[in-house]
Amino acid sequence: MFVIQVIPLVRGTQLESLSYFSSIEYPVGAFLEVPIRGKKQRAIVTDARPVSSTKTALKAATFSLRKLPQQPDPVVIPPSIQATAATLSTHYPTSLGALLFALLPPDIRNGTHPYPRTESVVQTEETNPQLLTARIDDRFTAYQSFIRSTFAHRGSIMIVVPTAAEIEPAVAELQQGIEDRVIIFSPNQTKKQREKAYNQLADTTTAKLIITTPSHAYLERIDLLAIIIEQSASGHYVTRQRPYLDHRTALIAYAKHSGRAVLLGDVVPRTEDEVKRRDERYLTYGEEAKRIAFTAPLSIITQKDKPKPDVPFQLFSRELLTSVDRALEARGHVFFYAARRGLAPVVACIDCGHIFRCPDSNTPYSLIRTKKSGEEERWFVSSTSGRRVKAADVCVDCGSWRLRERGIGIQQVYDEWTKLRPDTPVTLLDSETATTPKQAATLAKEFFTQRSGVLIGTQLALPFLSAGVAVSSIISLDAARSIPTWRADESLFRLLLRLRECTAKEVIVQTRSESDNLLIHATRGAVERFYDDEIALRQMLQYPPFSTFILLTWVGTSTSVVELEQPIKVALTDLPVQFYNSPNSSTGKAQRHGLIRIPSADTTLYEAALQKLRNLPPYVKVEIDPERIV
Repeated sequence: MFVIQVIPLVRGTQLESLSYFSSIEYPVGAFLEVPIRGKKQRAIVTDARPVSSTKTALKAATFSLRKLPQQPDPVVIPPSIQATAATLSTHYPTSLGALLFALLPPDIRNGTHPYPRTESVVQTEETNPQLLTARIDDRFTAYQSFIRSTFAHRGSIMIVVPTAAEIEPAVAELQQGIEDRVIIFSPNQTKKQREKAYNQLADTTTAKLIITTPSHAYLERIDLLAIIIEQSASGHYVTRQRPYLDHRTALIAYAKHSGRAVLLGDVVPRTEDEVKRRDERYLTYGEEAKRIAFTAPLSIITQKDKPKPDVPFQLFSRELLTSVDRALEARGHVFFYAARRGLAPVVACIDCGHIFRCPDSNTPYSLIRTKKSGEEERWFVSSTSGRRVKAADVCVDCGSWRLRERGIGIQQVYDEWTKLRPDTPVTLLDSETATTPKQAATLAKEFFTQRSGVLIGTQLALPFLSAGVAVSSIISLDAARSIPTWRADESLFRLLLRLRECTAKEVIVQTRSESDNLLIHATRGAVERFYDDEIALRQMLQYPPFSTFILLTWVGTSTSVVELEQPIKVALTDLPVQFYNSPNSSTGKAQRHGLIRIPSADTTLYEAALQKLRNLPPYVKVEIDPERIV
């Protein structure tokens, strides 16, 4: 008899491990089905010992072990995946089982498909990450060369893209001449397509190009030599659920444990990656990028007209209208970027100043317009809580009917443009018009099949611009740069260069503020100068990568969040925690934060923090280096 120790693959589980009796000695890493609370759950074996070696512990135990049903010849997870999860457990304050759950593909952890059987091999490639800073066309040219070189060494290569929307453009660019060697894993695949992909993965007679999202990036293959992380700065690599895993960190650890090369590519990689490249912890792929040349120039238009309470300012400058008209006459496509959805991000009363807010999150409601049976309806929608209520006609405080929309929403851009150019074909692409990835892809495809037209979109539209547009414009730069994140400058600079790399003739930016260094660097494509400024600022403020942010979040009433804070303070004794309320907190519902800022060089303090964070109650959300800290 043996004592088998397993880690259950259950989302959000607080169980680190469970033990069972077994007549079979299962290998470490084996997938098993174990009984937990009357149900069968999938689990991974972490230890197996003869009963004779654990007699003392078993006699001292206050509980009895259950017997494990026999499961001959189980699939075993590769040691490289196990080692990756173990490494990540030194970075994230969560259990090994939760990390393994996050790494495994959904169809494997839920039992619909077994993990592919494969031999365990450690390659001998250079495992220090390489950084590629270049336009998207130059990056794919570099990837094609990398693929040919890897195939020449009889090795397979994997390209990971942040979302399913980027898979089709990547396949179109990279499959020429090797169509029979391309394997695609996408969340949008049908069951039949997914089964075909697994069958192709099992075929090792020829080297393959695997294109996938992070969900299937940890499928082992014996001849895999390299991993490319395309658009490495995308926030979509961070999971939205516990343990809030950053797949870039996981893939770099995976490559190191499996002896594979890893390449990070983007037009503006994360500042953290650039710092590591300058410190020679990362290598430079190709030539060092000091300045990137683009076909489309970047034009800054400073609008001077002053809005009044009853007369909003003009959304479209004369210069923008002239450029767009010229592009449409030449049968080109035009893209307008709007930072906010709906008609307006804020609705306020002119008379008393009341701002309509969501009672759950206390964030200002966005005003959204919908149509039902041909009739227009207006709604207040909170992007934070998801609450959706009918828009008010009068102020709830003073009863005034003089309500005004503040800020620029995508529907307002649409309304203004259709008034100015009613004969122009217009496509609206945001979370209201495209509620699923498939709908977004369909709208984008319909737009680009037209001879010409205008696409008005939010961040959701950016992955579909690979087809290229003639003219693009940020309608309001001030709205685009008002996102409350410590990455604001980096995100805006990347957005500007992203538009330049997918635009053929001109990128126009409208603003009501004076140009600063960021806009000057974007106009010149001066990537190195931008990083110089950004790194100096982060070092002064002790932002990542010079320190690590650990953000704690919990919610409740204004009094309960303070009460809930007490056990957190006790658990985190001797740690530098700064407690504060979210700006969106209200009396009815408050959101409380605890921010821990640990210097990157102080690994001892970080390890101590992880141990204490693991003891926090489950109502506390813990994020490592989140995009926002307020």
